[in-house]
Amino acid sequence: MPLILRKATSEDAQALTEIYFSAFSIDAISLVVFPRNIPAAWKFWYDSVIEEIVDPNAHFICVVDTDSPAQPIIAYAKWNSPSAPMSTDLPEWPEGSDHEIANHFFGNLVKKHAEIMEGRKHWYLEIIATRPEYQGKGAAGQLLRWGMARADEEGTETYLEASPDGKPIYEHFGFREVERLEVELKEEVLGEKVFIECFMIRPVIAKSN
Repeated sequence: MPLILRKATSEDAQALTEIYFSAFSIDAISLVVFPRNIPAAWKFWYDSVIEEIVDPNAHFICVVDTDSPAQPIIAYAKWNSPSAPMSTDLPEWPEGSDHEIANHFFGNLVKKHAEIMEGRKHWYLEIIATRPEYQGKGAAGQLLRWGMARADEEGTETYLEASPDGKPIYEHFGFREVERLEVELKEEVLGEKVFIECFMIRPVIAKSN
């Protein structure tokens, strides 16, 4: 199963949207904000990819399984470069989603990101997603290393948000939790009433002589 990295293009937007919805099918916030039973949620995500993928500060990188021509893209990540502006504006959420939870959760992500990094230059892993059947096969590691290598070349920190379950994976790559957010859901989703998100930083790695 040879896995290779390449830059994603607008033509990949449908595949990236499919990967997001499958990878986050057991994520409570995703299910509340992007209900799987409304077309507007799919269109919102697809349109967001189309809009953001042409941004020179947004780097959409995907992993391709060269042995699987039917579904060659198996994972992707969106890395934002240190030049990316940190806007506090939130989008207009899809009709049928819980706008209150969406504004609270994503609004706090944006707020905490700005507070924690305090204007310091850094690479930001905004999203990473792998098709469920390919999880644990090394695709995510390749996508993580892509951004970390650029951060190390430029001598900057790296920032991301993670679930408590995903936290150990990022710790393996040198990230550490600096703070966390707890969001109380209006009702249980997948057995959860409180959703937790961890804010993590990987420090500057000194270059060896």
